[in-house]
Amino acid sequence: MSQHIVHFHCQIDQSTHERLRDRCLEALKAGADSLWLNMSSSGGSTNFGFTIYTFLKSLGIPVRTINSGNIESMGIIVYLAGSERIAAPQSRFLIHPMNWYFSQNSVDHSRLREYLSSLNNDLERYVTIFKKETEDAEQKLDIFKCLSAEEKVIAADDSLACGIAHRLEQVVFPKDAIHWTVSGE
Repeated sequence: MSQHIVHFHCQIDQSTHERLRDRCLEALKAGADSLWLNMSSSGGSTNFGFTIYTFLKSLGIPVRTINSGNIESMGIIVYLAGSERIAAPQSRFLIHPMNWYFSQNSVDHSRLREYLSSLNNDLERYVTIFKKETEDAEQKLDIFKCLSAEEKVIAADDSLACGIAHRLEQVVFPKDAIHWTVSGE
């Protein structure tokens, strides 16, 4: 059986989330019994990042995630969904404090409290997933500090000790692989 590879080199938003979901489901329908998710992402929406993580975990097949360049912010949560996580030797990861974008010109106290509660909940969910997926790490990263106070750039080789990646490898795709793409607009 051919290997199915989904290429996700874009931000995480509603449309890229939907296209990623659709490509994965199409690959399953085409007979995939495992997926490779080849990634490079600057992150994006927390809502859709958490949704992608849960979706990938729910597929019931092995998902190998590959950092082929840079994975930042919410992209790390998506990457951590992989049962096997590979980082290209020159790749990197970036974790930084969380932020919120306001789409309104004015807000009241109630709305500000809602935004703060949502931002705090996103931080808690990120920390919980990160700690769960990196629990066997030899070097524990202070993920809360990275998300709330001080950014952290993690080189590929350092990602092994932090438990983010399982191994370093320049992946070469099989010649008979079936490729699926997800692109931003």
